[in-house]
Amino acid sequence: MVNFFKKEKYLIFLIFFSLIFSIFKINNDINKFDKYFIYKDGESFHAIIRSPPEMKIWERAAEVKKEFDLKNPHPYEYRHHFLPPKILGFFGKITKMKFYDDESEKIYSSGNKFIYFIFQTLLYFSSVIFLYLKLKKNKINRFIALTCIFFLLIEPTINQFQSTILAETIFFSLILFIFSFLIDLPKNNYFYFFYGLLIGTCYLQRSVALFLVLVPIVYIIFTYKKNSILKVTNLIIAFSLILIILGFVNFKRSQVFYVLPTQTIDTPYTYFVGKDEKEIENIKIENNLNTKIESDNITFHKEKRKIAIRKIKDDKIKYFMLFIKKSLHATLLNPIEVRNVRIEGKNYYKSELHKKWVPYRILYSSLIYLIIILGFWFSIKNKLMIPNLFALLGLSIFIASGWVGYTRYWVPSFLCLSMYFSYGFFVLNDSIKKGLKKYL
Repeated sequence: MVNFFKKEKYLIFLIFFSLIFSIFKINNDINKFDKYFIYKDGESFHAIIRSPPEMKIWERAAEVKKEFDLKNPHPYEYRHHFLPPKILGFFGKITKMKFYDDESEKIYSSGNKFIYFIFQTLLYFSSVIFLYLKLKKNKINRFIALTCIFFLLIEPTINQFQSTILAETIFFSLILFIFSFLIDLPKNNYFYFFYGLLIGTCYLQRSVALFLVLVPIVYIIFTYKKNSILKVTNLIIAFSLILIILGFVNFKRSQVFYVLPTQTIDTPYTYFVGKDEKEIENIKIENNLNTKIESDNITFHKEKRKIAIRKIKDDKIKYFMLFIKKSLHATLLNPIEVRNVRIEGKNYYKSELHKKWVPYRILYSSLIYLIIILGFWFSIKNKLMIPNLFALLGLSIFIASGWVGYTRYWVPSFLCLSMYFSYGFFVLNDSIKKGLKKYL
């Protein structure tokens, strides 16, 4: 143990420093934002539970704490998130967290979220440490491994979500665990059933992870070739089991078997093609739909998706350019998004505060991506598997959601570029050292 502490003193210092900083930041965020603010028009909002997804998670979590029926674990339309409200609800039940100051008026409680934020932060730190151990096992250069850990623990775009109830931090943790296992695949066939369950759990946390399973399947086949059949079969069975259970939970409630959140079904229409109120009304009338009935609502979302696909086919160039525009917008890093949204509320994206930060975001993004591009070039040139594999996981997530245009949806993919950043920083550091030697 003493030898470990001596050998890994930089890792221990980095973890200790990062954890202290995270605790300080979480406490500061709670003191500043865990309360109600008032918009300029007089409307009030809770700064931490502000957006519709946050409010849904909080309210569903309160219901889970109050009463959870295993026979009906999701007693409402599968619109957004499956796991986040349940994790928060069970955590609230265990820790006796209060969700409302006044339940009848839906007045959210304040000053009681510190332990939950620390819980998800510790889970994230555990996943980062686990990744470091796997990188060391793969004989990755210590400087590169430590740089990767530094990036994952310090980079503000990723770590700003530690003090949110969106559970992004838990999602990031699952991605890191999945990648860590992927770069150290065991020969034991039974492991892959557990691995499939882990990937399925990641999907329940965030549906954007739907295609993530493809990367491990391809890599396992590539690694084990003829011996991969049973491994891949076990993985697919376990992952499919999660989806089948989810589908039957939805079927029991709505009489429709479905595994995609209804928000995802109509995402191409709502967030890409754009809503048309007259068109929406026509869908309801032509199909005789009552959107208060879940089965009708699912049909409603599917019809909107059909319209979106038709429009995209009819004007491919227009929507291809829109795809490029939204994808580029999503990749512009916003390390102060959570903070500034809490200050401005629903008006943030049209505010002067948003415009003020754009030049700084462009500068910061340019510096980070420059290092990442260096790492990408180095990885391709030297045919390095691990950083490219991590990037492919990120690409699988980006395909599902990056084109929507929201910077928050890009962050999981950005996380998967951390190995490129590490190699890029290694190249940069090495170049500076060699350059200085010429003058010393």
